[in-house]
This record gives sequence, C-alpha cells and structure tokens, in this order.
Amino acid sequence: MKKSRNSLPSVPAEIRTSLDLPPLWGRLAFLSPEEAEVVSRFEIRKGRIIALSFELGLSRFEEVRGRVESSTRDGDGYFTYSVSFLAPEQSALIRAAIATL
Repeated sequence: MKKSRNSLPSVPAEIRTSLDLPPLWGRLAFLSPEEAEVVSRFEIRKGRIIALSFELGLSRFEEVRGRVESSTRDGDGYFTYSVSFLAPEQSALIRAAIATL
C-alpha cells in the first residue's frame, strides 16, 4: 500500500472482529476511500473481515467493513494492518468526507 503520510492525522477507531466479542481499539494512521492503515495493540490475522467505526471531520462512520490484507508487528508490540474496504457505498461516503477536510 503506497501512501502519503501527510494526508491524515491519527484518528481513533473502534475495531470489531465479531458481533459476539467486545470491540477493540486502535487508530487510523492512513485513510483513503479504498483502504486504511490501522495501528492497534491487538493481533488480527491476515484475511480477517473487520468493521471499523471512527469520526472524520464532522462525519461519523459506523461498521465500515474491510479485509485485513497484511499485518506487521513493531518492536513495541503494536500491530499495523493494511485494510481494504469492501463496500463501494461506504467508500463513496469516505471519499466525500475526505474532500471536506
């Protein structure tokens, strides 16, 4: 995933891996309409479908579905995930919110 680091300040995010489990926490280090980079203390395996909830400007996004495409762990124990979004209609709303920033 190629990204420009100046496009987004760190954004807190809630991560859901299952309806049966409590949400996890993390932050968005990068966001585009098609993908995100998520940093968290919690391990999520490659290929897993997750749902992200976060605020961007004046917009609140709930349960944005995505697939974990890759995962790396740093020396401090944090995981960084590349997530590709699955729903085109959610991507369109993210695109509109980014355009207002």
